[in-house]
Amino acid sequence: MKKSFSLLVSILLCNWLFANINFSIDFASFQSENKPYTEFYLSISGTSLGYAQVKQEGDVELFQASIEMTYLIEKGEEVIAFEKFQINSPLYNQLEATNNPIDLLDLKRLAFPAGEYTYTIIAKDLINETTAEASGTITQPTTNHAAIQLSQIQLGNNIQPTSSENQFSKVGYDIFPNVTHNYIRENSKLSAYFEIYNANKTLGDSADYFIDISIKDAVSEKLAGELRAIKRLKATDITANIQPFNVNKLPTGSYEVVVECRNRNNELIASQKVQFFRLNPDLKDIENIAIEGTFVDSIKRTALLAEYIKSIRVISLEHEKTWADNQLKYAELEFMQRYFLNFWRNRNQLEPGRAWEEYKEKLALVDEKFGYGGVKGYQTDRGRVYLQYGAPNNVQDVKYDSDNHPYSVWRYDKLSECYRVALNGLTDRKFIFYSPSNEMLGYEVLHSNVPGEVQNDQWEFILSKRQTTKRPGTREMQNLQGQDRARDLFNNPR
Repeated sequence: MKKSFSLLVSILLCNWLFANINFSIDFASFQSENKPYTEFYLSISGTSLGYAQVKQEGDVELFQASIEMTYLIEKGEEVIAFEKFQINSPLYNQLEATNNPIDLLDLKRLAFPAGEYTYTIIAKDLINETTAEASGTITQPTTNHAAIQLSQIQLGNNIQPTSSENQFSKVGYDIFPNVTHNYIRENSKLSAYFEIYNANKTLGDSADYFIDISIKDAVSEKLAGELRAIKRLKATDITANIQPFNVNKLPTGSYEVVVECRNRNNELIASQKVQFFRLNPDLKDIENIAIEGTFVDSIKRTALLAEYIKSIRVISLEHEKTWADNQLKYAELEFMQRYFLNFWRNRNQLEPGRAWEEYKEKLALVDEKFGYGGVKGYQTDRGRVYLQYGAPNNVQDVKYDSDNHPYSVWRYDKLSECYRVALNGLTDRKFIFYSPSNEMLGYEVLHSNVPGEVQNDQWEFILSKRQTTKRPGTREMQNLQGQDRARDLFNNPR
């Protein structure tokens, strides 16, 4: 009996801590025997999962997460490719499962013909029964057997010789994908994998040609430092390439890995590129930023600049939030100016001032719409969502409902302005906000189908004013009056 109680408490604890599945996807297309296929790269945040006890070794209870993945490729109403499988985490003791579970990586290869398709990827946490979904469009490139072609580029975090063949093995190496294309300061090893097809049919068997692999600034398109490699190759039917780069000295910014194939006359015959983001908030970089003549030079009041820095927290990456907290703690005007300028240069290197002015306009808008009393618009849940994801395509406000608290349903046809780049492209994303105090101002996120946001299977029960007399999962809950309208508005926003 004691063992059962311990297991129950552990499951509840993990479900409370890890309620929402948070995953990212990336993909790249290749060819096999002149047939196209796509590799889907998946990363699941270990801290977003539920963990349950699966075994006991001595006095140690061991916990594991289990996720059911569904991959669906469709053309109209026709299913082109379908895969369903399960991913299990490593085994952890309870402390590890609570505090330090690793992120899970997976690679799935799906073959389907050239053309335009939609994809849907669903992750279901088998422990706490929550789900998350990603969908979008994907293009499978056309194969041209008579011309040299480049595959798309897979970005990896690091490469190592293969000791035992596994799903990440290619040409004798294990390449672990970087799904988000973000390289933080500690992650300075970038690898680019790509394949070249039909060079012999274009240039002749064993003819000499060159590949130029470089890292360039995504805005200026200039070579970044000396990050470049030129290789001389012999034309064959297929050639696989891995190019490692150390991006340790790259400052924060957006970059591209660019691959160019050139013949012996240095004529460009094929090219491919992929973008990535480098976050390298080194203190020396900030110290060396010149603010004279920039838009921050005119911000002379420390209190005003502190308020500006607080306002960008909702669109900041975790490392930037740490830096922002330091700026607010020490409140040194010049250092805050450098930080603020660097933040907006990372968003728009050519016109950081314009990027800030556009954001300021959004701040004014959310302040007008959602701010109240001493609460700024960006400090509210609706203001935060507006700033992070942009303006919703549909809004339905229900301020007066005899059965429910005041609520508002937002729908995004397609995420395109999300500060988390990996989420852009997701379609049919929704939020429902409600006011538990029955006021018309303090709305909170109650439920959403956006990865990383609150996902609450009992949102209809919580929305009801009568929740104190009903229990989730009961017939009374299912028959709550007034829920049909709320459910319909969420599932089919007007």
